Amino acid sequence: MKTADRKHRRSSLGSAAAVSCAALLCLGAADAASLATAARAGNVSAVRAQLAAGADANQVESDGSSALLWAAYHSSPELVALLLASHADPNRANEFGVTPLLQASRNGDVDTMRALLDGGADVAQAVREGETPLMAAARTGNEAAVQLLLERGSDPNAAETLEGQTALMWAAAEGHVAIVDALLKAGADPNLKARTSELTKRSPRTDFPSGGFTALMWAVRDGQEAMVRRLVEGGADINLTNGDGATAMMLAIVNDRFDMAATLLELGADANDGSLWYAIEMRDAPTDWRARDGSRLRPDHPNKLTGLELVERLLAAGADPDKPFTGQMHNASMCCDTKAAGTPFYRAAVAADVDAMRLLIAHGADLEWTPKPVEGAPPMPFGDTAGLTPLMVAISGGKGLLMAGGPGDIRESKIGIFREPGDRNPGDAVKLLLEAGANPNAVSPKGDTALHIAAHDGKLEPLRELVAGGADVNARNAAGQTALQLVETMKPRVLDPIAEMIGIFDDGAPPAETAAYLRELLAARRR
Repeated sequence: MKTADRKHRRSSLGSAAAVSCAALLCLGAADAASLATAARAGNVSAVRAQLAAGADANQVESDGSSALLWAAYHSSPELVALLLASHADPNRANEFGVTPLLQASRNGDVDTMRALLDGGADVAQAVREGETPLMAAARTGNEAAVQLLLERGSDPNAAETLEGQTALMWAAAEGHVAIVDALLKAGADPNLKARTSELTKRSPRTDFPSGGFTALMWAVRDGQEAMVRRLVEGGADINLTNGDGATAMMLAIVNDRFDMAATLLELGADANDGSLWYAIEMRDAPTDWRARDGSRLRPDHPNKLTGLELVERLLAAGADPDKPFTGQMHNASMCCDTKAAGTPFYRAAVAADVDAMRLLIAHGADLEWTPKPVEGAPPMPFGDTAGLTPLMVAISGGKGLLMAGGPGDIRESKIGIFREPGDRNPGDAVKLLLEAGANPNAVSPKGDTALHIAAHDGKLEPLRELVAGGADVNARNAAGQTALQLVETMKPRVLDPIAEMIGIFDDGAPPAETAAYLRELLAARRR
């Protein structure tokens, strides 16, 4: 869940306890002369006069807001003292469950909080959704307010009921290191997780967060290095996973926090947690890669490390380029981000990422690994790759990540303008694979060799490299055709406009041109 959304929702609750109910009550003329109305206006003399005339200090407005709640809202020590001396109930909540202590804690008003606690306020009383005064104070960043509540017995591990979040999570999400330090010293558990959604089925048009964040995950997502180090020092398990099965390091990478990922690796993160897959995928990110709902560009933070340098560090720490990974990130958006299914090396081949492939090959990558069908997984960027070798998928690579979600999430360029420079020429990728020992004559589940695929798709540079690299030009597909016969009998390719809209466009040569080029290559080979 985005903390901005949570923050807005919580402040909306505060408004319901104060500003919104004030707007509603302004319409009620019957309340004009009440004690609570005078307190709402911050009129100390009117409150004093009404109390002297015998007014009930616990009189409330139509939404249940008392004069003491309004005194706390205005952070008025004089009003608070006056009302408490007149036996105002410090634990009286309005209809939204907001007590004077909770309101004072939301304000980070230590003097008012102390007066209310001295007057009998319940430090553990929460609104119906479970927000405690400690959570509210932790969000403000007021260390003295947090210390006061802890000294008075507030539970640092209490969780609100809507999302299961704790004061530590709220402080971490807001970037308050001193508050996190105080909570950890008071016994806050850094390994508690927020609620994981019980829902598992998603429609084709909408997504939702899976939840299950720890305090560390919020800090990582927001790039708070000092916070991360303090949480780990305080016992945070760096390898815990959220509702998507993602670790903090994986979340750092998909949020374009490469330096943070390196910090986590230094602090003991598991290099084989799936982060290598995401580091390779982020290498494929173009500058016009948009959020799932098309509303904005995806995170593109300044990093000292490049994605390729992060790949190097992960490999040096023991990441396996051949470890199959399956996963999917979820968020509040149009459905859904691409489902990952494959090995890191295979993902690099799909991208025709020559620089990353070279690194992974040096670390023993399997040149012939092929994926099996994954239930519920959409096709990889350029079609169903089940059973296709890295050599076969590299032929159509080099375009960058595609549309992943709803309307507006459409690439602005055909060939990706990549965030990170590098060689993504499919011809160079094919050459690298062949030089490393890839089998040019492997056969796909449909009976095609890499040469058939390159010919069908009009990929002239890969065709050249395949012919030069020893591909069997007489190999026949399931229809009994050689690559040349296949392309000679082809009609011009017609691409579905919807496919082109999401970035699966046709950049190959027409069949007639491809056939002529292949004949030239074959003639040169015979000479």
